[in-house]
Amino acid sequence: MTRALEAMGEAALSTRNLVLLSEYARQSIRRTVVQRYLDASGNLPAYFVDASIEHAVESAVEHGEQNSHLSMAPQTIRDILDRIQRKIGSPEGPVVAVTTSGARYFLRQIVEPSMANLFFLSHNEIPAGVKMVSLGVIQ
Repeated sequence: MTRALEAMGEAALSTRNLVLLSEYARQSIRRTVVQRYLDASGNLPAYFVDASIEHAVESAVEHGEQNSHLSMAPQTIRDILDRIQRKIGSPEGPVVAVTTSGARYFLRQIVEPSMANLFFLSHNEIPAGVKMVSLGVIQ
């Protein structure tokens, strides 16, 4: 917790945006965040999000002084959710998808109501030395 609070304190010098502050905190405790998703060999099995999806989400984010929100057409959100569900299905246990830090929070918001076992990690949250094992690409 100390690391997370320190990271938020440092980041608070440049922003008061809660979404951005939480991303800084997650990156500071990356080992703890990733630990629960590692397999018995210490590898991180994960899907990777295609750059086209990441770009669509990131370009639809509006950052304000206090918060950020996704300003995306409902049909586009449904399309992204359909693409994710086609690739991953309905996982019974925790499944990880790796994406950019700019898209992570918003992709989680999109899938949370229907895919509670899908978790998004940003590339910045994965500690050096953790081997990622690709399960495929979400396109």
